[in-house]
Amino acid sequence: MLKLEDLDLERIGWAMQDDHSLGAEFYLNLDTGEIVIPGFEEDLAMEDIEAGNYAYIDRIEPYESYQHMEDFAVSLPDGRARTELEQTLIRSHPFRHFKDVLGSFPDEREAWFEFKDRAMRVVIIRWLVGIKAIEDPDHGFGNEDRTD
Repeated sequence: MLKLEDLDLERIGWAMQDDHSLGAEFYLNLDTGEIVIPGFEEDLAMEDIEAGNYAYIDRIEPYESYQHMEDFAVSLPDGRARTELEQTLIRSHPFRHFKDVLGSFPDEREAWFEFKDRAMRVVIIRWLVGIKAIEDPDHGFGNEDRTD
């Protein structure tokens, strides 16, 4: 079993958020904690993945990313930033518009990145626990891993 502190959670999060437009698939080596990409790693083929101890890193669902944006928007105090961000969530292309609106609010933009990092940490830890790569760090995720 791997140890949470030995894993690159940022890289796992990046893999979970990759749009797979380049055809890359990401796997977590359950022995070493390394993220591997068949076809891109020099000596790694799909046969090696299938024969080894690897877990496919699923892409985070768009509804989960949308929920993170919604949770962030409602966490803001009443004001222009909150209003504009909430409005982006009911428009077409909410992901693009959310990013665009954050560009006008530097403090909220920085807060968004911190919020999103915490939210992704919860997603990643739940996934790692679910695939039995790590033990549940606190049997139900304590306040340090919650976004609400």
